[in-house]
Amino acid sequence: MTQVTRTARPEADPSIILPTPERDELRAVVARFVARHGTHEAVRESIDSDSGYSESRWRRLNDELQVAALAVPEELGGHGFGFADLGVVLEETGAALLPEPLLVSAVIAGQALVRADDPASLDDLLGAVMEGRRTIGVSLDGEVTLSAGAGATGEAGSVVNGLVPGVLWGEAVDSLVVVASSGAEKALVVVDLTGAERRPREVVDLTRRRADVQLVDAPTRILVGAARFLDVVRELTLITGAALAAEHAGIAARLLDDTVAYVQQRHQFGRAIGSFQAIKHRLADMLVDRERARSAAMYALAVLDEDDARDAELAVAVASAVCADAATRSAYEAIQLHGGIGFTWEHSAHFYLRRALGDEGAFGGGRKARRSIADLVGV
Repeated sequence: MTQVTRTARPEADPSIILPTPERDELRAVVARFVARHGTHEAVRESIDSDSGYSESRWRRLNDELQVAALAVPEELGGHGFGFADLGVVLEETGAALLPEPLLVSAVIAGQALVRADDPASLDDLLGAVMEGRRTIGVSLDGEVTLSAGAGATGEAGSVVNGLVPGVLWGEAVDSLVVVASSGAEKALVVVDLTGAERRPREVVDLTRRRADVQLVDAPTRILVGAARFLDVVRELTLITGAALAAEHAGIAARLLDDTVAYVQQRHQFGRAIGSFQAIKHRLADMLVDRERARSAAMYALAVLDEDDARDAELAVAVASAVCADAATRSAYEAIQLHGGIGFTWEHSAHFYLRRALGDEGAFGGGRKARRSIADLVGV
């Protein structure tokens, strides 16, 4: 029998995920905002707009909650909150399936700007993102060609050319953070999308549009040159995974709440269907999924806040697997336990399943995360 040697395991103190009064208050503030402005009816209405989201709600998210500035360091004009604090926001907005570009523009692109080789030179762009005046998409998988001031040095006049496939919110964002190559070197650049050709894609998740973006001599600014490219892309990949896990944890929580409420008021054979043991068992499974997802997501985000995050890759991979699976299973269960109404277009349940499946297509889902776990622990 072959003995497997595990070479990695979580090392951070589990107490870092404990609730704090500040996070509880932040959650309450965001929950109130979502209850007022992020109802399912409001979300449905906004996804039919030209941009695919509500520009007025996006302004409110940035004016009232200042979501894009939360995890930006104070010395760069932000509020200096940690990723664990940001995770509370993402749980609540994920639970509501808000279609605004919070994940890519406020979180991933914002953190890319923070990690720029010279953040001060991009102060105008970061300020516009934090205020919600400019939205930025991100594609760490696509690659374009950098020229006319190449070499990943960022001289004035640099442009990029190439096709960037499947950009989230690609139809609406003003700029795009993308990998650019110049010879053997790679850099992370931010591209002005004014005049760029955008071809919408058919999507499963109606709350997250995607588009192929064709860049032809598009003006660009260098964020990160070749020397730091790999390190920064790694950090952004981890942030993306942990942030997405928080959204999925929020989805699992909302689906459990909605399903419990439904089975309490739906009656069959003279009693609430939630009183039947078979239903209770399935709800118990949803509860376990919710708690596992919350713990895994919060741990991954909190580990990213640690100065010596040696097990960050493992923590994020575990959170990605646990939370993606929880969101998908909870969505399937919610549809089934809502009976006939759960299968209708009018009900919200299928929107959550669409989000879970759409995220799997865009980010890899639980299968990709489990492969990462196997590699990290030496299986």
